[in-house]
Amino acid sequence: MSDTLIEQAALHGADAEVWTLRRRTEELVCRLGAVERRSEVATGATALTVWLEGTEGYAVQNVPDSRDPALVTAALAVGRALSATGTAPPPPPAPGPPHRIPDTPPPRLDTEAAERLRTLSTGDDGLEVELRARADRSRIRLHRAGTPPIGYDTGVVQMHTRITARGDGIGHIGHQSYGRSVPGLLDRLATEELPELIGLARLLATEPVPRLAYDDLLVDGRVLVKLLSLIVPAFQMDSVLEGRSPLADRTGEAVASPGVSLVDDPTAPDSPLPVPWDGEGTACGPTALIEDGTLRGFLSARRTAAEAGTNSTGSGQRGPGGEMVTVQPGCLLLRHTTDLGTEFRPGRTVLHVVQANGAHTSNPITGDFSIGANAVVVGPDGSRGNAGNITLAGNVFELLRNLDGHDGRTRVNRAHDSFVAGPGVWTTSLTTGR
Repeated sequence: MSDTLIEQAALHGADAEVWTLRRRTEELVCRLGAVERRSEVATGATALTVWLEGTEGYAVQNVPDSRDPALVTAALAVGRALSATGTAPPPPPAPGPPHRIPDTPPPRLDTEAAERLRTLSTGDDGLEVELRARADRSRIRLHRAGTPPIGYDTGVVQMHTRITARGDGIGHIGHQSYGRSVPGLLDRLATEELPELIGLARLLATEPVPRLAYDDLLVDGRVLVKLLSLIVPAFQMDSVLEGRSPLADRTGEAVASPGVSLVDDPTAPDSPLPVPWDGEGTACGPTALIEDGTLRGFLSARRTAAEAGTNSTGSGQRGPGGEMVTVQPGCLLLRHTTDLGTEFRPGRTVLHVVQANGAHTSNPITGDFSIGANAVVVGPDGSRGNAGNITLAGNVFELLRNLDGHDGRTRVNRAHDSFVAGPGVWTTSLTTGR
C-alpha cells in the first residue's frame, strides 16, 4: 500500500519514505480479586516524508497503511514552509543490515493470564491490591523510494502494581514492571515483586520513627530511574546544538564516578521493547554515553547528526501516533561496577528511599530537584521502620559524580517507547528532611 504514496510523490518529482504502524493494545485491571475492566484497542498511523529540491516535508495520519494523496500535498507544503528555516538534510541512504531482535511470541492477556491476575489481586483485610496489565503488539513497516520495504514485529508487557495497606496509618506503594512475556512477568510478580511490595506497604502503614537519623543513604532504583529521566535531554545531540545541555564540549571529561557507565541499546536482549532500527531506518545498536565515569558521546538522529557532522546513533524515535522524529533513548541503562548489597549494613543505620511521590521542583537543564518520597530506616541489627514522608533534594549531575556503588536490583522507567533503567545506588550527595 505504501507504493501508492511513493508513486504520488514521484509525480511531483519528490523522493518519499512511508512509515506505518499497526498496534493492538490489551488492558486488564484486577482489584480485590475481581476483574474490573478489560479492553482491546487497535490503533495505527501512516507517516510520510518527502524530499524535493533541498526541502524536507512531513505529514502524518492516524490511519495505518493510508493511501490518501492529501498526505503528499501536505508533506510538500510543510517542506516549502520549513525551507526558510535552514537546509534540510538529503534523503537518507538505503537502510543497512539491521541488528536482529530476538524472536518471542506476541504478548497476549489470555484467559489464563486474566485468572492469574485476578487471583494475585485478592489481597486481604486491610490490604488492597490493584494490578493493571497492558500488552502491546506492534507491526512497523518502512518503505523508501527505490528500496524494498523492511519491517519488524515487537511487543511489550507492562504491569502497574498499586498496594494500599491500613494499619496505624495508610501505606501506599506503586511499582511499574516490564517484560516481553506475559507468563514470565506474572511469575516475577508472584514470586518476587508482589511479596516485597506488600511488605513495604504494610511497613509504610506503621507509625513513623520519631527522628530521622541515619549513617548511609540508599536510593532505590525506582527513584533513581525517575531522577535519571530528568537529565536524559542533556545526553541528546539536539540539546547540545541548541545550547541546552550542561555536558556540551565536555566529551572526554569525567562526569560520573569511576565505575559508572551509561549505555543506550535498544537491541539489548533484556530491553523491554527491542527494535532493530529507529523511526528513520537507521540501524540501532549500543551507544556508550558514559564509560568508567567519562563522557563519550550523545544520542542523535539523522538531522541532528548531520548538523553536528557525525553519524546518527539510531535514536530517532517517532511518537505513538507517528509524530515527527525526535531524539530519544531506546533502552538507557546505568551500571556501576561496585556491588554494595541491599539495605542492611552491620553497625550502620541505613535510610532506604523506596518511592518517589512526585517532583516538587525539578530542572532538566541544571539537574536540581526536590521531590516527595517514602523511605525505610534499617537499623544496625536489620530491623526496619517507617521513615514516613520525606523530602529528597539535590542535583542529578552531582549524584552521578557521587555514586559509591549499587544494590544489584535493576528498575525501569518508561516514557512512550523510551526506557530508562538502573539499580539502587549508595550515595552521600543528597539531602533529606521531613
